Amino acid sequence: MKAKLTPSPFLHLLIKCMKKIVLLWVSYCFAIPLSLGQDYPKQELNIRTFIQELIGTPDQGVNEDLYESLYQHYLNPLDLNRVTREEMMGLYVLSEQQLNHFFQYRTQAGKLVSIYELQSIPTFDLGTIYKLLPFVVVKAEGLTLNAMNDALEGDKQYLLVRYSQLLETKKGFTPPTSTSKVRYEGSPLKLYARYKWFSSKDFSVGFTLEKDEGEQSLTDFTSFHVQIKNKGAWKNIIVGDYQLQFGQGLVTAAGFYIGKGAETVLTVRRSNLGAKPYSSAMEMDFFRGGVMTYQIGHLEMTTFYSGLNRDANMVRDTSGVPLYATSLQTTGLHRTASEKEDRNALFEQNIGANLKYATTDGSLQIGMTVLRTAFDRQLIKADKPYNFYEFSGKENWLMGLHYSYDYKNMNFFGEVARSQSGGLGMVSGVLASFRKGTDMSLLFRKYEPNFHSFYADAFGENTRNINETGYYLGARHWLNRKWQVATYIDYFSFPWYRYLVDKQTTSGFDYLVRLLYQPHKRSQAFLQIRQENKEENTKELQAYTDTKGVLKTKEITVVRNRIRRVLIANWDYKLSKMWSFQTRASFSTYQFYGQELSNGLAIAQDVSLDVGKFSLNARIALFNTDDYDTRQYFYEQDVLYAFAFPAYYQHGIRHYFVLQYKFSKNIDAWVRWARTDLFGETSVGSGLDEIASPHRSEVKVQLRIHW
Repeated sequence: MKAKLTPSPFLHLLIKCMKKIVLLWVSYCFAIPLSLGQDYPKQELNIRTFIQELIGTPDQGVNEDLYESLYQHYLNPLDLNRVTREEMMGLYVLSEQQLNHFFQYRTQAGKLVSIYELQSIPTFDLGTIYKLLPFVVVKAEGLTLNAMNDALEGDKQYLLVRYSQLLETKKGFTPPTSTSKVRYEGSPLKLYARYKWFSSKDFSVGFTLEKDEGEQSLTDFTSFHVQIKNKGAWKNIIVGDYQLQFGQGLVTAAGFYIGKGAETVLTVRRSNLGAKPYSSAMEMDFFRGGVMTYQIGHLEMTTFYSGLNRDANMVRDTSGVPLYATSLQTTGLHRTASEKEDRNALFEQNIGANLKYATTDGSLQIGMTVLRTAFDRQLIKADKPYNFYEFSGKENWLMGLHYSYDYKNMNFFGEVARSQSGGLGMVSGVLASFRKGTDMSLLFRKYEPNFHSFYADAFGENTRNINETGYYLGARHWLNRKWQVATYIDYFSFPWYRYLVDKQTTSGFDYLVRLLYQPHKRSQAFLQIRQENKEENTKELQAYTDTKGVLKTKEITVVRNRIRRVLIANWDYKLSKMWSFQTRASFSTYQFYGQELSNGLAIAQDVSLDVGKFSLNARIALFNTDDYDTRQYFYEQDVLYAFAFPAYYQHGIRHYFVLQYKFSKNIDAWVRWARTDLFGETSVGSGLDEIASPHRSEVKVQLRIHW
């Protein structure tokens, strides 16, 4: 019997190196090159295109935290040789099949030595690679030139200051009258400053200062943090302001998350990212205190404490002493006497922990989260039918169990949580790649009317995870290399009364269909339709006979089915390295059953120019809507770290431009001008924000120094 030959370890290493060389040679020579240079330069983030592909067109404004999280991914790119599956999932770019192929490639071929190797991974098409490039890097190791450059680069710092102001005068800044005495107490300037010093592996230190228009203090809102990472078993320590993301967001939620949108598959699932520093100017949904994460083997333990004052509407006695709160304020505005009275009126404490078990490859994760929220005064909402099951009291306990399991090209995920009231919240779903180019998602959620979670943001139709049951099915398929179709349908029901819905049990559904055409990397077009059916309050005239027998009519509130349709056509074209264009048209209809149809239309033309140290983005848009219900949301380019997703409504024209100039490698500046002109109107806005002219103009200036 012949002895079985076993290759030596040296031969194994030689074969592995030869395989790597062949793969790289094929990538460089035969694949479409990703760059003209040998070292691929970091790509500038086209946030407009990226967000539009994920969101599509929202029904309301988009939270600033989404943009903040996206830019943090951009400023702290993931090292492809160290990235975890959870981190890659959090970019919402790769399907389950692509995730499997990436980590299989890294296991079999070893650490990547170049970004070009992505072209050698099965199912990694150029469209996917281009989406990934702004958020990933390959850091060299050993005594190589690239490795020494990475080491010398070390930590980074930047300081950013911004000024913005409306040129017209709002009513809130005019002298008070005998019939209108309430006015803003501060100046119309809006100011913002941010400093950050960080190393993506080791630490982060920063602060944010902001003053909204109408506020008196130059530092009306301040945020700060100090973070230390990867110090032995201590994986993460943050002192200051932070956010937490565990499971599917039923107990605590933060970070880059979309939910329902134009990306119909990947964005229904949250990633388990743990604690991260908070540096946004949004004055809500964050913790202030300390959090620590400690790892022993496969177990990871996170404990945290927070204590901060919250804005709240207070009921006071005759001497002005606060008795209890009726609601939590979320605007962060402190311009008038009443808004200032609500500022920091309620003290809130949070204490909790998360315990997570994960296998070495991350294919199985199981975790438990406990959170106690306590207020220094009672929170008692108004005595209305829709508030019957709402939280009432000073203390709320939450416990949640979450899981994630990868099986072949499928990922099963979910979370179940119970609040002190006994109310349950549950999310359970699966993402699957059935074959090349086909991905699907299926998700079920149930949030009972008495489920109370102040920091939840799981998948749902409501703005909060309460009083809802729903079933979601999403799919995406590449017909060929140029054509893709994506769709979802979501059915939801609400077992109890809702705000402005005077019916105990209501239901609805919405669906989206999106057809994408991408003939080459310089051009892309899509056609998208979305329809939403919902039961809501509306006004109707009812005939009646008075006591004298005279026939009259009166206006009553009834619940009727409402249908909203939005049709979008979009074309992006990059003419050259200097010139890019985008044309977009959006048309919507809005109608209650048995009532008249209203509609709205908006058309926008964008142009981008990059030449030398200058970068220019500009738009001109025409819009005409019958009412606010048919408003059109268009994403607008803004200065770095700012975002604009205004609603176009009434009849008018809007234009803006954003000019960026790079003075040097370390200093750049932005100027943004935007103006809306309404036709046939005498004013813009309402209340204290009313402008006594048919136009609204805004200027914004920003300077960044980074080193």
